[in-house]
Amino acid sequence: MTSTDVPRPDVCDRRDRRITMFVWPETQCVRSVRRAVKAILGYWGIAHLADDVELLTTELLTNAIRHTGGEQAVRVTIAADQRWLSIDVRDCSASAPRPHRPTACEESGRGLLLVERIAGSWTYRFHPDGTKTVSCRIPL
Repeated sequence: MTSTDVPRPDVCDRRDRRITMFVWPETQCVRSVRRAVKAILGYWGIAHLADDVELLTTELLTNAIRHTGGEQAVRVTIAADQRWLSIDVRDCSASAPRPHRPTACEESGRGLLLVERIAGSWTYRFHPDGTKTVSCRIPL
């Protein structure tokens, strides 16, 4: 392969894009994922979505880190097709995520409410291997 074989952002195939990152469940890893999300959205030519996608990814990843116990890597997948950008965060927690309506004094607990507000909806599913994926998507 020569350097001319490497796709440039302006000529890459924009019909089906996907990136998966495996993240050790530690809060300091969230910043690296945010940077990677921003970079890949720029490469895909949809940088105008970066703020929302970074926030959505951060909220889903932070929840996964809080509830996994730090035993296995968390898988973050960002994918885009012609109409949607989806964010999937898969972790080893067997508990279902639940939105929490925190009081004004509570410092946390608003993550899924933010995801719902920005993405419009979110969902989760359990897998036969005992893991679960929490997902949301936004229109392109």
